[in-house]
Amino acid sequence: MAGSRKTAKSGDGKGSKTRGRRYHGRLADAMKALLPCQLLPLLPKDGRTRWTSLLLVLTALLMSWGSGSTLQDRFEAARGCVLRWYPGRRRPGASYEGFIARLRRKGRPLARMVAESFRRRVRDLAVERGCWEIGGWVPFRVDSSKVDATMTVRNERALGSCSRDKSWPQMILTVVEHMGIGLPWSFMRGHARSSERRHLLGLLCTLVKNALLVADAGFTGYAFWKRVNAGGHAFLIRVGSNVKLIRKLGLSAEEKEDGIVWVWPLDQQRKNQPPVALRWIRVIDERGRTMHLLTNILDPVQLTDATAAMLYKMRWGIEVLYRSLKQTLARRKMLSDSPRNARMELTWSVLGLWALLLVKARRCKHAVMQGVAQALRVVRRGMAKADLNIERALSRLKPDRYTRRNPKKARHWPHKKKESPPGEPEARNATEAECLLAEELRTQSAAA
Repeated sequence: MAGSRKTAKSGDGKGSKTRGRRYHGRLADAMKALLPCQLLPLLPKDGRTRWTSLLLVLTALLMSWGSGSTLQDRFEAARGCVLRWYPGRRRPGASYEGFIARLRRKGRPLARMVAESFRRRVRDLAVERGCWEIGGWVPFRVDSSKVDATMTVRNERALGSCSRDKSWPQMILTVVEHMGIGLPWSFMRGHARSSERRHLLGLLCTLVKNALLVADAGFTGYAFWKRVNAGGHAFLIRVGSNVKLIRKLGLSAEEKEDGIVWVWPLDQQRKNQPPVALRWIRVIDERGRTMHLLTNILDPVQLTDATAAMLYKMRWGIEVLYRSLKQTLARRKMLSDSPRNARMELTWSVLGLWALLLVKARRCKHAVMQGVAQALRVVRRGMAKADLNIERALSRLKPDRYTRRNPKKARHWPHKKKESPPGEPEARNATEAECLLAEELRTQSAAA
């Protein structure tokens, strides 16, 4: 009896210890630390719903990290991981069709909620590391990229293509990224012919006070700059020879000294619309070429030419984000055969990359965009092994200290772009009629 009591005691103690163990630092804890779990219920209110909000979000994010070649493979791996995290929970549906149907109904508000939570985490990390502001501004870089979709009749009709004939159906993805810490801030996607400038205007509501947008030559135009000005946001944008500027309009005493120029198309003059004042900055890059930048920060003390050159040089970092999405995560092409599912797949792929970078940034002190592939391998191991301490594994990642000695240029690259760099903007002196009209419009605005 004594032996049996000893065996029972030993067995009960071991079992209770195993059942009561909490794996601190596991992947489930790291993900729930990023999500607004108080707004994402795990248990259904009606007692019948299998795909609750939290399970939908976790499965969609885990699918974006999956290495499967089909959506079904990624779904099964993500669902299996969620089942291991919540073994006592009622099991969600086993079909991908049921999951994506539920995600289509609730995906948009859930995506907005998750993105807002991620933005709070980005701000907290940037403030903690002292890189929230640069030169007195909160800098954001923005750019767009094309993402392919499956070539089905429905995708071709709904999404279209923005390249040559008989190419893949495509979507345009526009991302705003915080330059200080190098993490996404907001994003918007649209069909192949959608405007990246319209995307950015739709994302202005997500920006914070004292934000400075840094962009390339695709974000130009009188109407666009006027809308950004009206929103109270600053910008620094490279321009080319397609931009026409006016000098010596007579509305500013600092026009000559501080490089103040005006954008005022003839059709806007006929509509009695006021001109937009900008500052023209010339920067010499490392190759000796002149880059032309325009900003609505007219005072050179608030944004010096040196700071403007440094910020625009940092703009290229957003290309690394797109490379991580397309190459590291292998999400260059969406696999959904319908446009609604393809849009949803792209949205949660970007959120998945955002979550991966946040999980990595919380433990790694070096550059966020370094070692994304290493971090992806860690979280994939965390998906397969519930008790893996991913925080410890991520903290052991070492930064890439490789120094490139030769230019990064492929010898044989048949699809290499051969675009010429933007030229110098076309600038002319204002006519007497334009000076009179500008003064008249300013007087009317002051009287109103």
